[in-house]
Amino acid sequence: MKAFLSALLLCYLGFGCARIYRPVELASSRTQPQQAVLAASLELQPWGDNSRYEEKALHSNLRVLVLGLENRTDADLEILGLELPEATSTLTAEEALRAVKQQPLLYLLYPLVPGLIAPGSSNTGSFGPSDRAAFTFLAVVGLAIGVPNAIVAARSNSRLGTFFHDRAWTPIPLRPGQTQQGLLFLRHPDPYQVLSLQLRYRTPAGEQKLTLACPGVRPL
Repeated sequence: MKAFLSALLLCYLGFGCARIYRPVELASSRTQPQQAVLAASLELQPWGDNSRYEEKALHSNLRVLVLGLENRTDADLEILGLELPEATSTLTAEEALRAVKQQPLLYLLYPLVPGLIAPGSSNTGSFGPSDRAAFTFLAVVGLAIGVPNAIVAARSNSRLGTFFHDRAWTPIPLRPGQTQQGLLFLRHPDPYQVLSLQLRYRTPAGEQKLTLACPGVRPL
């Protein structure tokens, strides 16, 4: 039983603590000055101090990017959408959040597991407290640790989800001189590979395409 108690403590340590989401600004756009019609840039969105989310994004092959556009003509431009390379897909803000979010329910295992074991464990002990007392103690400690961590994880997920949803890029008509910035969520089997995307748009002269280089994720 002591070995099981030790394993349980190691599991607690393995989960670690929930991380607070710290707000970040959108990456600055670096549009191409030589592009006379539609200037565009595609930059990796920095994660700032949110390393837990960044690690999850990398493990999920997710790239969070900022697409910046600027209409440099005297006419309206209709943005039609993006053409992606093979094996690449776009995710919605909700799907991107599911790929990187912390798991609040895991922290509730801290009090739940020893709490379920305590009633059936031995109430006697030759040396020191009984197994039941030890599991009861772990349940109380787990409650004090697990619940606050679960709350922090849930709140952090909510704040990140709001950021993803509010700043997600969607095609809109661009008036003369208008700019647009938004988050783009891409998934590709190799997160480090540079990709080539095609942005489709329509001018008064007809449909056009603009090639964009999608940067790979920087190694952690």
